[in-house]
Amino acid sequence: MLQALRDARFRLTPQRMAICRYLSETRVHPTPGDIYQAVHEQFPTISRATVYNTVAVLKELGEIIELPSAAGDSVRYETDLAPHVNLTCTRCGRIFDIPLENIDDIFEMIDARTDFYLENIHIEGYGVCPECQKALKQEEVE
Repeated sequence: MLQALRDARFRLTPQRMAICRYLSETRVHPTPGDIYQAVHEQFPTISRATVYNTVAVLKELGEIIELPSAAGDSVRYETDLAPHVNLTCTRCGRIFDIPLENIDDIFEMIDARTDFYLENIHIEGYGVCPECQKALKQEEVE
């Protein structure tokens, strides 16, 4: 991420570096608010605008992916760019990563059926996570 910012001629301020560090270390799918809270601890004077502007640039540079919200809350960001499936719970909004083991087969199938040059793939699934399923069953009992 830092190299991409450098290559795009952005100054590497301590705040931008902290945002990139957080994004590269997190395994959750953070919202802009999550990023702000994490970096604000280290840089109390950081503005929300700095966070929003930095993630917008990182998204534009292809360093992170913006995920739509299934639960109606804020957008979230994907920092793991390796091909995988995101399973999003439509009840609580949590996102679970599932690795794709046969990704080469998917690329070959798309290549064989289209003239599209596929650089990467992102698959989304929506449903109800196991914890929310339990909660729903408990609500039915009560």
